[in-house]
Amino acid sequence: MFNRVTIIGLGLIGGSLCLAIKEKRLAKEIVGVSRRKSTIDKAVKNRVADFATLNLKDGVKDSDLVIITTPVFKIVDIAKKIAPFLKKGAIVTDAGSTKKHIVENIEKARLKDMDFVGSHPIAGSEKSGIKHADKDLFKGAYCIVTEAKNKSALNKVKKFWASIGMKVIVMPAQSHDKLLSKISHLPHALAVSLVNTAAGNGLDLAAGGFKDTTRIASGEPELWQDIFLTNRGNLIRDINILKKELSKIEEVLKSNNSRKLLGLLKKAKSIRDSL
Repeated sequence: MFNRVTIIGLGLIGGSLCLAIKEKRLAKEIVGVSRRKSTIDKAVKNRVADFATLNLKDGVKDSDLVIITTPVFKIVDIAKKIAPFLKKGAIVTDAGSTKKHIVENIEKARLKDMDFVGSHPIAGSEKSGIKHADKDLFKGAYCIVTEAKNKSALNKVKKFWASIGMKVIVMPAQSHDKLLSKISHLPHALAVSLVNTAAGNGLDLAAGGFKDTTRIASGEPELWQDIFLTNRGNLIRDINILKKELSKIEEVLKSNNSRKLLGLLKKAKSIRDSL
């Protein structure tokens, strides 16, 4: 599919992408770029990448596809830095969990000859780092790709994600952020709040329910800081909606209304069971 693919950022997502590309034989050569020497050493030693470097220029040279898998706030800056070194016809995409900030700022930068298509593979784990890379991480999961002017580049990016086993959906960047706020960013904010609320109050006794509900709070804090801040408008709105839902439970408890309480619990069970 490609002669050379470069992955910038060799954490869980970047490392897993390298392994998935290798398994599916989608590139003759896989290049990894990281800011840590220990990471590029691991990538080469464990055959995650064919070649790895600390240098962006060397990393993207002659690549047909470049995928930026760093935290959200770094993606635009990296796109600007690599633009002068891309070969003609190279496609750049990303794996950021918010899209409006990234797509709009790259478009504003008017990077000459860069064909950028925003992507968000909705796959991951509370674990981080290349040591947790998994070639099957993306299989059966959804990937949202944002609309792009260059339809040829868009179609190649769609085909790429589909080739590693993902179900691909195309939508505007703004729609992506509104949707992901509800189904990903709000749940993470809730998990963080639950852990901080319960801190120091018998957490050693916490069983499956608490651990299942708060698992994602173990996600990389710096990564989630970027996600929250670049989607803060949607997240603030959804936090207010959540507050209203919690207030419904509060009110039925105050009034000791068992019928309404049961109704709220049954409604949630029905929706959750349908997933």
